[in-house]
Order: sequence, then structure tokens, then C-alpha cells
Amino acid sequence: MTGTIDPQAWIAQPAMLAERVRGLALMWSPGNTWFDNDWLGPTPHAHDDATEIGYMAQGQLEIEVGGSKRVYGPGDFIIMPPNKYHNYWFACEDTVCFFVAVGPNHKFRRLRTKDFTPDYHEGDAPHANVFSDDPLPSNEHFEVAKVTLAPGETGNAAFFQRRDRIIYVISGTAQIQMQSLGGTLAANRYVHIPATTPHQIRNAGYDPLVFLSLIVTDPDTAHGTEIREED
Repeated sequence: MTGTIDPQAWIAQPAMLAERVRGLALMWSPGNTWFDNDWLGPTPHAHDDATEIGYMAQGQLEIEVGGSKRVYGPGDFIIMPPNKYHNYWFACEDTVCFFVAVGPNHKFRRLRTKDFTPDYHEGDAPHANVFSDDPLPSNEHFEVAKVTLAPGETGNAAFFQRRDRIIYVISGTAQIQMQSLGGTLAANRYVHIPATTPHQIRNAGYDPLVFLSLIVTDPDTAHGTEIREED
């Protein structure tokens, strides 16, 4: 955990709603029965042919995915595979800050809330903690990596022809350059980079920059993580 998060600043971050991915910064306050800013309300659900990823920035949740149920805490990154039921319960005394993204963003079938067959309640949720040395899980919809840049270091310029990318800063300060646009991201801030957008990331602080790179595969490509188009 990188410090206490301001909940109002957290949920003020823009939601992502694009062809390949959707997502937002969810908040769950003590005493509430569901996420404060989730328009669905208390709705256990699944995503047919789409994956949901979650990053626990603050607090703890007990999360059921398929046939697994466990408590996740600060730094935990989780993959909720396609066609797997998931549900959430508050499990701490602090305000929960939980970042989620779903890809692909199927326009007319974004979630299933009923008619779950037995296989929706089977299987596990791959997970790892970003503060450990364990590799972060990926699947056919999200190619996930933890990247560290030293102070002043600049990453390679990147360009993805048919894949979006999400950058989520774990710690440090990132300078993001996207074509002619640029800006900084502090810890627990994120940016969505659409496909075909040239971009580059630099450590603009005095401490190591650590961020999550979430590459969203093309919805029309069965195994998009096998296709790399970078400069």
C-alpha cells in the first residue's frame, strides 16, 4: 500500500468506456452494502466471453469467483475469468478503493445476472500481490506486467495497432506522452491509451516508478496476446 487514498479524489477519476475495455475506480464505504459508485447496485454477475481484472488499492474485500472465495487486501491483483460468477463482501474497517476493468467491452452483453449453469461456479481466480516478486497473471484478454523505471528513466516508445493499454501507477510519478499530449500520473491514478496511439512513459520523480501495464487484446482476435506490434 502506498499511503491513504483520498476516496473522493479516487472516484473522481474518469471511467473508461471504449470498444475494447471499460472500467472505473470503485469505492466501498464502511456501513454500505455495495460499492458507493456502482450504478448496478448489489448485483452478483458474470461476464460472458470477457475478463474482469481487479486491483485492490486500499482496504479488503472478500471476493467469490467461480468456485473460489478469499479475502484480498492492498496490492492484490486478481483475474476473474470469462463465464465465472463473482460476488463481493466488505471485509475491513477502512474505505475500499478497488480498480476494475472488463475486456472486451461487448456492447450488447456486458454482464449476466441470471441463468448461471454449474460451470459458472467452478474454477479459481488467478491472483498475485504487486508488492511481491510473484509474476502477475494474464489471460487471453489482458496481458499484464509490472514495470519499474528508475528516476529519470524513460521506457521504450510503444504503439499497438489493434490493442488498447491501461497504465496504472502503483508508486512514484509517471510522465505520460501520447502523441502531442502529455501529463503526469501520481500513485493510484490511471490512464487509458487507445489502440494506434504512440506513447512513451518516463519516471518524472525522485523515487522508482512502478506501474501496471494492462494490454487489452483485440475483441476480434482469439489470441491477441500472441500478436505484438511495437516500435
